[in-house]
Amino acid sequence: MATVTDWIKHLTTDTDGSAVGTQVQGAIYPGVGTEGVLVLIAVVIWIGWHVITAKQEAEELKKLAKRRPSSNAWKSNVTDG
Repeated sequence: MATVTDWIKHLTTDTDGSAVGTQVQGAIYPGVGTEGVLVLIAVVIWIGWHVITAKQEAEELKKLAKRRPSSNAWKSNVTDG
């Protein structure tokens, strides 16, 4: 088994593929070129998460405000579930 000591030279050297073996040009991992799309999807999910969470919390706070608990309500320590 041959070893490669200089990976940058190995990956960028233009040689005859039949004599030496196929040389690799560029990135060598799955999904090359999809990084931008994945970042865009992550940003959309992140913003959507915050919008949904804000709506749910606003609804809960509105319900709590309608109940109008007294200043001593916390002493009973009864949760709504």
